[in-house]
Amino acid sequence: MFICPICKSKLNKEEKIYLCENKHSFDIAKQGYVNLLPVNKKHSDNPGDSKEMVLSRRAFLEGGYYDCFTDKLREIINFLIEDKEKITIADCGCGEGYYDGKLEALDCDFDFYGFDISKEAVKSASGKYKKYHYAVGSCFNMPLETQSFDIALNIFAPMVENEMARILKTDGYMIYAVPGKSHLMGLKKLLYENTYENEEKHTEYDGFDFVDRVSVRQEITVNGEMGVNLFRMTPYYFKTELGAEEKIQKNNGFTTEIHFDFLIYRKNGRA
Repeated sequence: MFICPICKSKLNKEEKIYLCENKHSFDIAKQGYVNLLPVNKKHSDNPGDSKEMVLSRRAFLEGGYYDCFTDKLREIINFLIEDKEKITIADCGCGEGYYDGKLEALDCDFDFYGFDISKEAVKSASGKYKKYHYAVGSCFNMPLETQSFDIALNIFAPMVENEMARILKTDGYMIYAVPGKSHLMGLKKLLYENTYENEEKHTEYDGFDFVDRVSVRQEITVNGEMGVNLFRMTPYYFKTELGAEEKIQKNNGFTTEIHFDFLIYRKNGRA
C-alpha cells in the first residue's frame, strides 16, 4: 500500500526494491524499511528524532510506564473494528514503533503500515517489528494509497487532516492521541519555576465527524536515568536551557501524572 513519492502510483515490492509502473525504484534497507522521503522535501539533512532520542524513547517506553496508554489504544481499536476479521492500520508518525508492537494483541488480523520523517526511528521500528511495513515519509505527503485504511493513527504527530482523510476508506476511523491537560506536570515542576496545564482543544476537521474523547490518567514514578529518557522524548528537550538533564539526574526520582486524550473521528465521505 505504499505509493511512489514522485508520481503517486502504486509501488510493488520486489526482492530488494520497491518499483512503480513508471520505473521509479527505491531500495529496501537491510532492516526492511524503504525511504520514500524525497531529498527536496527534507527541511534538514536528518529530519525528525535523532538516534539518541530514539534510543531514549525506546528505553523509557519498554520500561512499561505508558502501558495504560497502549492498553486503552487496543481497547479503542477493538471496539471500532466490531466483528471484522481483517483490517488495515496506518500509523502516521510511527516513531520507533513501540505503540505499533503493542497492537499485536488485537482481536482481529490486520495489515500494518507505518511511516515517520525520522530515518533513525523507522530503522529502529523496522528492525524490531518484522511483520509490519515501514517507510521514511512525511505526514504532509503520506506515502500511502488513497482510501486503503480502516484505521489511521496519529500519536503526538503533526495533524494533516486532508491527508488522513485521503488514505482512509469511507467510514474509516482516525484516532488522534494528544497530551491531556495535566500530562507530565511533575516533570514540568522539576524543570520550571512557572508551570501550566496543556490546552484542551476540541477541533473539528474537514471530512470527519467527531465521535468521542477518551482520557487515560495515571501517576508514575521515575528515577534519574529514566527521567532523562522521558525528558528526551518530549518537546521540552528542544525548549529547555542547558543543565536540565543534570538537574533530572541529580534528583532522586520524581512522580508525575501522565494524562492522554484519544480523540476519535470517523470519515464522513465529504472529504
